[in-house]
Amino acid sequence: MFDLARIAASALVAGVDFHDMLGSTSDRALELAAAGEAPLPLLVLAVRQTGGRGRGTNRWWSGPGALTFSLVQEVPPERLAPERWPQLSLVAGLAVCETLEDLLPRAECRVKWPNDVFVNERKVCGILCESVPGWRDRLVLGIGLNVNNSVAAAPLEVQKSAISLLDVDGSARDLTAVLLGLLDRLDQRRTNLAHQPFAALAAEFRRRCFLSGRTLTVLSGGRTLVGRCQGIDDFGQLLLQTEAELHRIVAGTIVVCE
Repeated sequence: MFDLARIAASALVAGVDFHDMLGSTSDRALELAAAGEAPLPLLVLAVRQTGGRGRGTNRWWSGPGALTFSLVQEVPPERLAPERWPQLSLVAGLAVCETLEDLLPRAECRVKWPNDVFVNERKVCGILCESVPGWRDRLVLGIGLNVNNSVAAAPLEVQKSAISLLDVDGSARDLTAVLLGLLDRLDQRRTNLAHQPFAALAAEFRRRCFLSGRTLTVLSGGRTLVGRCQGIDDFGQLLLQTEAELHRIVAGTIVVCE
């Protein structure tokens, strides 16, 4: 299913930790990253993930044919200050969206702040960016992308909100090719972010922003905010116009999107 020799020869990663089945690629990546012995960037890749994690207590459904992996990255503070690390999740979403635009030129691909990608109004990808305990220069980027796993086999609640590339056009794809294309985009966007302010990339995100113009209920900093999304600012913060004021949200959970 995966051509490991081709992945290793790509020079996009320094090492591959491969599993036929794994609970969570991000849990495994955090374990290896904390040990500090593996070469970076390290790709943790699974044919089947049984306990994928999203933000908070969310779980990621993953059927056979999905692309599930986590990437351990070195992020020196002198190259990207820790307060900018949340922007990595945003540019990762942008990289996924760009990859899908190449694969699905007729589909509508959008990025949902802060960590999801949608195709034709339904979720196709989840992203989870986590710091590594005990390290000040390492991050784990976990990605679950529905490729050849039709959501027709998923639980009913997933069927209503999710989609796969196979569902869009009926075409099965080479998972190794999709992975390498995505890793290349991720590398480009991370390099962009390290060498320029996020403002230089914000326009690309805004053009694909799933939330712009929608009415949202957002949990942030212990508050519940309801308002209309105005996109993002030049620092990657969500702009939410409530009746009282314009809020700039650094981190939050969107519980309602209309």
